[in-house]
Amino acid sequence: MKMVATALALLALAAGGAANAQVRFTDAEIVGLIGKCLQENAPENWQTVIFTLDQAPAAAGKKGSTTVSYKMVVGSENSPPQDVKPCRPDYATKAVETFRENQDEKSRGWTGVTVTLHRDRRYSIAFRYPK
Repeated sequence: MKMVATALALLALAAGGAANAQVRFTDAEIVGLIGKCLQENAPENWQTVIFTLDQAPAAAGKKGSTTVSYKMVVGSENSPPQDVKPCRPDYATKAVETFRENQDEKSRGWTGVTVTLHRDRRYSIAFRYPK
């Protein structure tokens, strides 16, 4: 049953548009879904997953850009992070945009976010705002 609920949540997140407007996710649920996506291709001894997204706004006729990284700490917590392949390239990016739906207008102005999830289910979300 838990697998079905997770699959439905994944489907709603991926569908976008009307489906997202009807389904509200908590920050913890969003982090859990991102973690699940990154854990899909992780070795069994993973310790921490780290998803980072930075957006540069469009300026002076140039398109905006988005930089994304998927990292994982494997083995010891003191090991350096290494690249990990997500379940789908766009999944975590779409998932973090869901944070904006939960935020008030002032808080939605972030241009970067780092989501860190530890094996023991501790997590942190760090938003970066333009200066």
